[in-house]
Amino acid sequence: MQTVYVRTNDFRMAYRLLRELQSKHLNAQLVDLEQELPDPQGWWFGTPEEVERLGGNGIGTTADTVNDAVHHLYRSIRELEVVHRLTVGIDPGPRPGCAWLVEGMLLGKSQDESVEDAVSHVIGLVRVYSPIVVDVRIGHGSPLHRDRLINRFLSEGYQVSQVNEHRTSQGTGRHEHASSALKIALLKGEIVLTRRAVEPTEGELRNIQRLSRKRSKGTLTISLQEAHNVACGGSTMEEALWRAGYSDSLSESSI
Repeated sequence: MQTVYVRTNDFRMAYRLLRELQSKHLNAQLVDLEQELPDPQGWWFGTPEEVERLGGNGIGTTADTVNDAVHHLYRSIRELEVVHRLTVGIDPGPRPGCAWLVEGMLLGKSQDESVEDAVSHVIGLVRVYSPIVVDVRIGHGSPLHRDRLINRFLSEGYQVSQVNEHRTSQGTGRHEHASSALKIALLKGEIVLTRRAVEPTEGELRNIQRLSRKRSKGTLTISLQEAHNVACGGSTMEEALWRAGYSDSLSESSI
């Protein structure tokens, strides 16, 4: 993860800034004002006068404007001509949580409505940032959804790893899954090199059938074969419902 430097004689500002950077899950290092940065191209914070004198990738701030200064850093990262690493953490499940970091900086968290939406989301991030390395880290829970995600990202040519996310999931709410995804993004996992065999259990298939009844407002239940196809990523719930004769399916899948 990229280190951001605090390089100032304003200790009140430095204290507030280090606390703010820590809350954003950024590595921050305090450097003596007259000391050379460990990374000459690194981003650093100082007072406006210190930044004007020392130059480089400095961002000027005061103790009262540290929040604005961190947002300035976010905007600067977004405008980088070359992004070396995009790291994505995913909390797998029917509605995956997602968190993404550019050059080690957290830029966003979300919860996607399906596995396919999560894949499309990550592909969109790659198009926006054009990183040299795409590092996708997926939690080890929810094996069916996890393995579908692993297979899709491997097919895109991304670097994929499985993370032991012991007790990162805090509940079923939207923000909890996104927060779990961030924790996963910050952990190193085991690199995955080969596709996984996706074979849903009978209970998972029955659950998909139950969801098809719910989605169709109780009018029909898709077959076990269709449920298997949905579970393995061969089709969406909407496509399965359409083939079964339900024409009022929603535009977004929850599987």
